[in-house]
Amino acid sequence: MLHLISSSGFYGADNVLIELSKQMLHSAFSPVVGVFKNLHNPRLEVARVAKLHNLPVEVFPCNGRVDVSTILLIKKFLKTEKIDIIHSHGYKSNLYAVAASVGNTVSLVATCHNWLGDDRKMKLYARLDKSFLNRFDKVVAVSDSVGKEILEHNIPSAKVLIIPNGIDLDRFNSGKRSDTLRREFGIDPECTIIGTVGRLSEEKGHSHLLHAAEKVLRTYPNVVFLIVGDGPLRQELEKKASQLAQGKSVNPFLFTGVRDDMERIYSLMDIFVLPSLTEGLPMVLLEAMAAQKPVVATKVGAVPGVIDDGHSGLLIPPGDVESLSGAIIDLLKDPHRAQHLAQNGYKRVRDHFSSKRMAEQYVEVYKDVLNARSKKARI
Repeated sequence: MLHLISSSGFYGADNVLIELSKQMLHSAFSPVVGVFKNLHNPRLEVARVAKLHNLPVEVFPCNGRVDVSTILLIKKFLKTEKIDIIHSHGYKSNLYAVAASVGNTVSLVATCHNWLGDDRKMKLYARLDKSFLNRFDKVVAVSDSVGKEILEHNIPSAKVLIIPNGIDLDRFNSGKRSDTLRREFGIDPECTIIGTVGRLSEEKGHSHLLHAAEKVLRTYPNVVFLIVGDGPLRQELEKKASQLAQGKSVNPFLFTGVRDDMERIYSLMDIFVLPSLTEGLPMVLLEAMAAQKPVVATKVGAVPGVIDDGHSGLLIPPGDVESLSGAIIDLLKDPHRAQHLAQNGYKRVRDHFSSKRMAEQYVEVYKDVLNARSKKARI
């Protein structure tokens, strides 16, 4: 089977693809990670990560939004490698999966992670994507809210199902703090570290976190905010952080860019914050909980289905700076409560959001689409 993705860096959907492919190595479905090498944004991090896990990788050069030569390359690959399922992740991958499947006896599965962005361009892409989803045999949503949105665009309910994202628990649950990394970043041993991970784009809410940080630092000046990720707003956010740091002896904001050692990154954090304005089911949230970090997160997407407010984390309204700063301060004031939330959060992820559990559900999807195709062939 071919997993197909057009990547803008190693983020949530890329992570899901890798975790699922790793689990598929132990199943009857042999995965190949297919990645577009886009002319103007050739982000191949997911291909590099796949190779680190000994996953087969195929890179498809792509010189435009709709590149006929890329479609032909995929069609040829399907035939040569006898691919029976294309599992696509994202609107561009969905389009190419449908186009490449014409004339091939291949089943189509799509995972819808979320439709991000409110600008005209992204809304157009979202509408096009939802029109292509009718051509798929199964459409998987990562959360109830994403599933509801799919159904509102007249995708037959028989095609749609919900499979929550899952993670490799052992990878993040080492329990060891990375003092070496703390020294590498130049963070004082006495500082408390509040971290967030995600693409630096509008919908991830980093600007609200910076405003909340300003309030937190008035009460707790020995706090460092660790901001992990990259994206179009990085320069703007770094400028704002620099302004907030003026007059302080130590810069309380550290932008790391994209990291490939997330186990060590999470180990540094004392508190994890997810300030997003919109989400599907964020992998970074599951990772932080698996790393046994107390979490403050916004009530968006599937997040309230993961966190039981006050029991396994703290939930706040999106865009509410006062609530965000207040929740962070509450955890800083009460380390015992923070630890209790972290332990309950870990149990929640362990019981419901493991990559093994996710893969078992996808295996049933793959079996269903192949059985349906086999029945059609006999008619």
